[in-house]
Amino acid sequence: MRQRSAALGGAVVVVAILAGVLWYANRPVPSPARAGDCITVPASGSFKTVGCTDSGAAFKVAAVLDNGDSNGCDAYPAVIMSVVDKNRTKTLCLGSAK
Repeated sequence: MRQRSAALGGAVVVVAILAGVLWYANRPVPSPARAGDCITVPASGSFKTVGCTDSGAAFKVAAVLDNGDSNGCDAYPAVIMSVVDKNRTKTLCLGSAK
Protein backbone atom coordinates (compact mmCIF):
# COMPACT_ATOMS: atom_id res chain seq x y z
CA MET A 1 0.00 0.00 0.00
CA ARG A 2 2.86 2.37 0.87
CA GLN A 3 4.53 1.74 -2.53
CA ARG A 4 1.26 2.47 -4.29
CA SER A 5 0.92 5.79 -2.43
CA ALA A 6 4.51 6.71 -3.28
CA ALA A 7 3.95 5.88 -6.96
CA LEU A 8 0.75 7.92 -7.02
CA GLY A 9 2.52 10.84 -5.34
CA GLY A 10 5.33 10.66 -7.88
CA ALA A 11 2.83 10.63 -10.76
CA VAL A 12 1.11 13.71 -9.34
CA VAL A 13 4.44 15.56 -9.16
CA VAL A 14 5.31 14.64 -12.77
CA VAL A 15 1.88 15.79 -13.99
CA ALA A 16 2.22 19.06 -12.04
CA ILE A 17 5.65 19.74 -13.56
CA LEU A 18 4.37 18.92 -17.06
CA ALA A 19 1.38 21.21 -16.56
CA GLY A 20 3.73 23.97 -15.46
CA VAL A 21 5.97 23.48 -18.49
CA LEU A 22 2.96 23.55 -20.80
CA TRP A 23 1.74 26.75 -19.16
CA TYR A 24 5.19 28.30 -19.46
CA ALA A 25 5.52 27.44 -23.15
CA ASN A 26 2.02 28.71 -23.95
CA ARG A 27 2.09 32.02 -22.14
CA PRO A 28 1.67 35.07 -24.39
CA VAL A 29 5.13 36.58 -23.90
CA PRO A 30 8.12 35.02 -25.67
CA SER A 31 10.10 32.57 -23.60
CA PRO A 32 13.42 33.99 -22.47
CA ALA A 33 14.89 30.49 -22.32
CA ARG A 34 17.76 29.71 -24.65
CA ALA A 35 19.67 26.50 -25.33
CA GLY A 36 21.85 25.70 -22.33
CA ASP A 37 19.62 27.57 -19.86
CA CYS A 38 18.03 25.80 -16.93
CA ILE A 39 14.52 26.55 -15.76
CA THR A 40 12.88 25.95 -12.44
CA VAL A 41 9.32 25.18 -11.45
CA PRO A 42 8.69 26.87 -8.10
CA ALA A 43 5.66 25.95 -6.01
CA SER A 44 4.03 29.25 -6.99
CA GLY A 45 3.76 27.98 -10.57
CA SER A 46 5.89 30.68 -12.17
CA PHE A 47 9.01 29.65 -14.03
CA LYS A 48 12.31 31.42 -14.10
CA THR A 49 15.69 30.85 -15.67
CA VAL A 50 18.25 29.82 -13.06
CA GLY A 51 21.81 28.58 -12.98
CA CYS A 52 22.08 24.89 -13.76
CA THR A 53 23.78 24.26 -10.41
CA ASP A 54 20.78 25.79 -8.59
CA SER A 55 18.98 23.18 -6.50
CA GLY A 56 15.64 24.28 -8.01
CA ALA A 57 16.66 23.70 -11.63
CA ALA A 58 14.16 21.21 -13.06
CA PHE A 59 14.93 21.17 -16.79
CA LYS A 60 17.83 22.13 -19.04
CA VAL A 61 16.91 23.55 -22.44
CA ALA A 62 18.69 21.42 -25.02
CA ALA A 63 17.36 23.45 -27.96
CA VAL A 64 14.79 26.05 -28.92
CA LEU A 65 13.37 25.31 -32.36
CA ASP A 66 11.76 28.04 -34.44
CA ASN A 67 8.85 25.84 -35.41
CA GLY A 68 6.04 23.92 -33.78
CA ASP A 69 7.34 20.48 -34.74
CA SER A 70 8.41 18.60 -31.64
CA ASN A 71 9.90 15.86 -33.82
CA GLY A 72 12.90 18.14 -34.27
CA CYS A 73 13.85 17.37 -30.67
CA ASP A 74 14.67 13.79 -31.74
CA ALA A 75 18.06 15.13 -32.87
CA TYR A 76 18.98 15.72 -29.21
CA PRO A 77 19.45 12.41 -27.35
CA ALA A 78 19.24 13.91 -23.85
CA VAL A 79 15.74 15.33 -24.40
CA ILE A 80 13.07 13.88 -22.12
CA MET A 81 10.26 16.23 -23.09
CA SER A 82 9.37 18.65 -25.85
CA VAL A 83 6.92 21.51 -25.42
CA VAL A 84 5.30 23.40 -28.31
CA ASP A 85 3.82 26.86 -27.77
CA LYS A 86 0.13 27.46 -28.44
CA ASN A 87 0.82 29.23 -31.76
CA ARG A 88 2.99 26.32 -32.91
CA THR A 89 5.86 28.72 -33.63
CA LYS A 90 8.41 27.55 -31.06
CA THR A 91 9.44 24.25 -29.52
CA LEU A 92 11.45 23.83 -26.33
CA CYS A 93 13.46 20.61 -26.18
CA LEU A 94 13.97 19.89 -22.48
CA GLY A 95 16.35 17.54 -20.75
CA SER A 96 16.95 16.89 -17.09
CA ALA A 97 18.87 19.54 -15.21
CA LYS A 98 20.25 16.92 -12.85
